[in-house]
Amino acid sequence: MKKKLLALVCALVMILSLASCGLSTPDTVGKVGDFEVSSGLYLLAQFSAYQQAAQLADKDQDTTDVKAFLKATITTDADSGETAVVQDYVADKTLETLRTFAAIDARFAELGGELTAEQTQVADNYAQQLMDQYGSTYTANGIGLETLKAFERIQLKHTLLLTLVYGPDGESPVDDSDLTEHLDSQMYELAYVNIPLYNTSTFVSASDDQKAQMLQLAQAAAASCSETQDGSVSEQVSALHSAASAALPDIYAVLDSTPAEDASNVQTELLTESDLTGAFTQDGAADAVRGLVYGEAAAVQYNAASIILMMRIDPLQVSTLDALRTQILSDMKGDELEDALTAYGSTLENNLSTSAMNKMPASKIVNPSSSSNS
Repeated sequence: MKKKLLALVCALVMILSLASCGLSTPDTVGKVGDFEVSSGLYLLAQFSAYQQAAQLADKDQDTTDVKAFLKATITTDADSGETAVVQDYVADKTLETLRTFAAIDARFAELGGELTAEQTQVADNYAQQLMDQYGSTYTANGIGLETLKAFERIQLKHTLLLTLVYGPDGESPVDDSDLTEHLDSQMYELAYVNIPLYNTSTFVSASDDQKAQMLQLAQAAAASCSETQDGSVSEQVSALHSAASAALPDIYAVLDSTPAEDASNVQTELLTESDLTGAFTQDGAADAVRGLVYGEAAAVQYNAASIILMMRIDPLQVSTLDALRTQILSDMKGDELEDALTAYGSTLENNLSTSAMNKMPASKIVNPSSSSNS
């Protein structure tokens, strides 16, 4: 599933910064529909657009040289060969992001959504955490706590829209049987133990021969869990833990290392198809997960530095369908909701002020390390 726009904006604002570099900054830049766009949200959207352009840059294009990169041309569609000047691309994507913010806000209100005091506090608390961690960057670039609160509340509304649109009482409800089928066929609840392919004291990496030896030992541990395939989830997890506890000393010994006391602790996680393709980067690793039935264990090298000793378990023995509903809907209907919000946002009237936006040009986007040069 494609990365969601709001999640991308959130990640970017925590990493890099924006700067008005001495220009007077207006409180707002106008409205999209009935949604008033603060200067902080405008800067956030603009930098998100720039970062999207940077991801499309050729290897010989320097995206840290903002002014030069804005004049460059990028390929926006590899299949068709379509290109765009970065400055135009950034302007278009900035407006698209702001339209999405406005669409989220409008659709949430239309469907009777209202943030509770508790939900608002959760969003505000997260905004405060971001400010506590990255406050110097935000403050230096004109992004204050109120902007972060506004953004976090939009993001929360975006999440809640899944239920308002597709929930049991939603506008277009998804039947529980369809949710269950998607959970069974497209999502993977794993109980697992991670095994590093390096000495945990010296950090020396395993050789190819050592990796093969460690994997063989882990696979033998997985095979020892087969008798619990028809048991309860608690029995299956217990069996995986016991197998890991027995096998890890020999596995770690391959690298003259010893496991920590908690090395055999079993973790659980519900993965989507996109999680598999993103995290299980070694050949055949993702397919190994897809091939597991509930209660079946396996061990694979899933990235360059780790082996995973894992067992697929029934997610509905770990949580209820209601508890998993939003997560399933996000995977099942997230792209559809994004497309609907984009279409809705495109219909909203654009009353943004050109003069206000010109006071915060994309050419002033900088990395934190270079902000003092503005």
